[in-house]
Amino acid sequence: MGRTSDAKERLIEAVIELIWTGSYGSTSVDQICERAGVKKGSFYHFFESKTELALTGIDHGWSEQKKKLDQIFSPTTPPLQRLIHCFRQCREEQEALKAKHGHVLGCPVHSLGAEISTIDDRLRDKLQQILGDHRRAKCQYFGTSSVCLQ
Repeated sequence: MGRTSDAKERLIEAVIELIWTGSYGSTSVDQICERAGVKKGSFYHFFESKTELALTGIDHGWSEQKKKLDQIFSPTTPPLQRLIHCFRQCREEQEALKAKHGHVLGCPVHSLGAEISTIDDRLRDKLQQILGDHRRAKCQYFGTSSVCLQ
């Protein structure tokens, strides 16, 4: 029985971090492989291109963020506490990122969207989908449709 590889997950994590801390355009497949500790052949075994990996990374990042938001905005938590937890988590995450990278990184979806919106239709469309999902989630969390109509 062969060993189980986590190379795909490491590639996904590497692309998320490299794009977030730098940019999509300045991130190369070689840098992604180096950060993930995998050979270039493994990259192309799992992903057809940097775009395919970025799309997977965007989905992964949103999935992880959605889990956090669902937990923070649990209906079992009083509304004011939900907001306090949300702001507290955001502050703590940004403080940790600043300590690690020397500066605040901002929103990865908006940063990437601003960079590639006129360059890569597939990435732009994926980011628009994520932003729509986020808007719909806010409607669910706050029990309103007014946010969804904006």
